[in-house]
Amino acid sequence: MAGRCAMTRLREAVQEYLNMRRSLGFKLQETGRLLLSFVKFLEEHRSSTITTRLALAWAQQPSSVQPAEWAHRLSVVRTFARHRSATDPRTQIPPPGLLPFQPKRARPYLYSEKEIRNLLGAALRIPYRYERGKLRPWAYHCLFGLLSVSDLRLGEARNLELQDVDLKAGVLTIRGAKFGKTRLVPLHASTCAVLADSLARRQRHWAGRTVSSYLFVSNWGNRLDGGEIHRTFYALSRQIGLRGPLRRSGSSPARPAPSFCDEHPRAMVPVRSGRRTTAAPAVCRPRSCPRQRYLLVPQCLSGTDARGDVPPGAMLGGTVMNTTTTSLASLLERFFTQRLMQQRQASPHTISSYRDTFRLLLKFTEQRLHTPPSRLAFEILDAPLIAAFLDHLEKHRGLSARSRNLRLTTIHSFFRYAAFEAPAHAAQIQRVLAIPSKRFTRTQVHFLLRSEVEALLAAPDQGTWFGRRDHAFLLLAVQPGLR
Repeated sequence: MAGRCAMTRLREAVQEYLNMRRSLGFKLQETGRLLLSFVKFLEEHRSSTITTRLALAWAQQPSSVQPAEWAHRLSVVRTFARHRSATDPRTQIPPPGLLPFQPKRARPYLYSEKEIRNLLGAALRIPYRYERGKLRPWAYHCLFGLLSVSDLRLGEARNLELQDVDLKAGVLTIRGAKFGKTRLVPLHASTCAVLADSLARRQRHWAGRTVSSYLFVSNWGNRLDGGEIHRTFYALSRQIGLRGPLRRSGSSPARPAPSFCDEHPRAMVPVRSGRRTTAAPAVCRPRSCPRQRYLLVPQCLSGTDARGDVPPGAMLGGTVMNTTTTSLASLLERFFTQRLMQQRQASPHTISSYRDTFRLLLKFTEQRLHTPPSRLAFEILDAPLIAAFLDHLEKHRGLSARSRNLRLTTIHSFFRYAAFEAPAHAAQIQRVLAIPSKRFTRTQVHFLLRSEVEALLAAPDQGTWFGRRDHAFLLLAVQPGLR
């Protein structure tokens, strides 16, 4: 029963971590899936805490993927372990030197007009066996053509719905794009003609049948699958000669082993030949050579520390906890999750503003004290450091007095919360709260005359779509007095 409760707490910690980071603007779709898989892996091994050994074993579970994917999986666990270590001191943080593989970026390729025409022509010749697949060639022809002329991302094109296509105005509405924003994309008249023809075919094909509201749908009326789009694009590229023939299983040459710095005579790396073998257990080397922390050494070196920048004696992946100091990371986490999100129910904009303030403060503290944020104690944030940070914002970052006061308000809010959580530091908190706001000259508010408003409304050219949009925007802002 105790083990089951511990695993439940770990699952709750994962959900709390995901909720906190998503409230800050991160989507974390793949991260959420991977963390739940990792917790399930821990349950199977009857472990209620995160250890480096289990994290490394879980990261290397899929043996058929590239080593860079192993490193990505381990980095997801490492980030969560740093968060978890603030509330569970038994948590081991996997060292950064484990699985030091980097993904290889694909080389960009610029398609010529001839290649794009050949690709669109090949899309129209996609074969289909049944009547329900009759619209498939036109769907891919229209999708690839739209991607080539509008500079949309594939996810944005897949998420287009019928209500987002305005052929009369020649505009696409892209909703939920990067950073959750919405934007308008103008279309050429030729593109509108192709889209109108595709929509007419779509209406005739799905007449009397249930179909999704998305613009590009599959043979079954659902939104096109991203994997199927990639497979179709690869097949069409091979048909027109843009890609080489598909290599069958076993015919591809052996992948070269990843290159490591092998200047050290005791370096040991997993060597792979044509088939994939299990990587040897490895730990990081201590800081005898500070520029080569990623070098791997045999596990028989029992005196090797987990990381080159931790005090001697730290276990593999363990964190050195100081029970005599107040953890700044723990206080900051509770301030955002409990104070702002749960108690005050602050808006996402307020949370983002507070996050940016502490991001600047931690970066300034790291540069001034040469201490990473993960090792900062609450005692370090004293009144002289906060005053120096505010002066740095004005002198080096060019912030105005109002922006400086806004950052100070955020810091005061955090220290008022810390007064109840860490009463042993009451004197330090009182000195920080005594830092005053800086006086500034308020800008005098001026009002437009009626003649000036009429001249402003007459400025946009209402003969164009953009002019009508600007005129409507200004008129809507002027009449009700909207911000």
